[in-house]
Amino acid sequence: MNKEDKTYPIRGVERLLKRILAVIVSASILALAVSVLNYVPQNQRESDVYYLGIVVYFLSTIWVYLLFYLVIGVPSSWVIDNYRQQYKEKTNVYQYFIGVALYSLVGLFFGTAYYFILGSKQAYLYNFIETLGFWAIALFLYFQALWVLERGYLAKYVKG
Repeated sequence: MNKEDKTYPIRGVERLLKRILAVIVSASILALAVSVLNYVPQNQRESDVYYLGIVVYFLSTIWVYLLFYLVIGVPSSWVIDNYRQQYKEKTNVYQYFIGVALYSLVGLFFGTAYYFILGSKQAYLYNFIETLGFWAIALFLYFQALWVLERGYLAKYVKG
C-alpha cells in the first residue's frame, strides 16, 4: 500500500472494520462456548441455589469479552500484523502458522499478565494454566475470524 494512493485511508478503515467484525464474531463464539460449558442441567441443580441460564450467562459475559477484545485484541493485532507484513511474499500456509504462533504467544503473554495482575492471591497451577489456555484460545479465535475476513473467503457467499 502506497500512502500516496488515494484509497489508502479507505483501506485503513476497511481493515479496522474487519477487525471490529472479527471482535464481534470471536467474542460471540467465546461467550457462547463459556455459557454452554457453565450451564448446569435441571436434574443436576441443588435446591435453593440460583443458576444462570445460557442466555443470561451469554449476555453477561459477551460485554466483558467485547471489552477485552477491543482494548487488547485490536491493538495487539495491529502490532502483530505489521510484524507479519515482512512475510507477505511467503505461502499462505506459512503466513497462517506464523499468525497462529504469534497470536498464541500474545495470548499467553496477556494471560500471564492478567493472572499475576488481577489473579487471586492464592496461586494454583491449574488456575494459571486455565487462564493461559483461555487467553490463548480467545486470541486464536480472533485470529481465525480475522484470517477468514481478510482473505475474503466469505465474499463468494455474500455476493450470492
